[in-house]
Amino acid sequence: NMNEHSLIIGETTYGGRPELEDSTGLIDYGSLIYITLQRAKTAREAILTIAELANTYGYASSGESFSIVDPEEAWIMELIGKGYKDDGKGGNARKGIVWVARRIPDGYVSAHANQARITTFPKDDPENCLYSPDVISFALEMWYYEGPDAEFSFCDAYAPADFSALRACEARVWSYFNMFTARGNEFLPYILGDTDTPMPLFVKPNRKISVQDVK
Repeated sequence: NMNEHSLIIGETTYGGRPELEDSTGLIDYGSLIYITLQRAKTAREAILTIAELANTYGYASSGESFSIVDPEEAWIMELIGKGYKDDGKGGNARKGIVWVARRIPDGYVSAHANQARITTFPKDDPENCLYSPDVISFALEMWYYEGPDAEFSFCDAYAPADFSALRACEARVWSYFNMFTARGNEFLPYILGDTDTPMPLFVKPNRKISVQDVK
């Protein structure tokens, strides 16, 4: 989907922890895309708009990865709801999302295919990484993670990869990376389940990507 400002948003659904779906949420991932494209002009504006909409109205879908691109920048944003917790007033005390967004460096390519892919991320680099203030504290509260903030991995906490995620989802990312790099053998042990070391979120291609390559 693209608006008149050449802001483009695409997505894949990764599901994530099922208890984090919110049956009371009013806005799903498709509506987030369409409403955001009506309001935002840049990728950064889109990221903040998506977060504001979901936190204001409640998020009605499972985990999502968004590709968010404008003429100057490309980002991957991953988010998931917080589930439902009765606030005693007929509302949801956990309404909204936890999320992280990473900018793809110039000259690199990235991919996602129905599995969360953002692992650890910089906490003090707003030019290249944005995230919700409770993305780590909520994982600690829910016992999804124990450890220092510096070692926190979004996908391991909120959408840990199982065998099917590796073979059916990450394998498609591997295939894409394999088209544009010579690192296929390096990443293959992860796809086969022989190592827990994931592929990077983005890689430097071995040639300039053409319009035909994109098609």
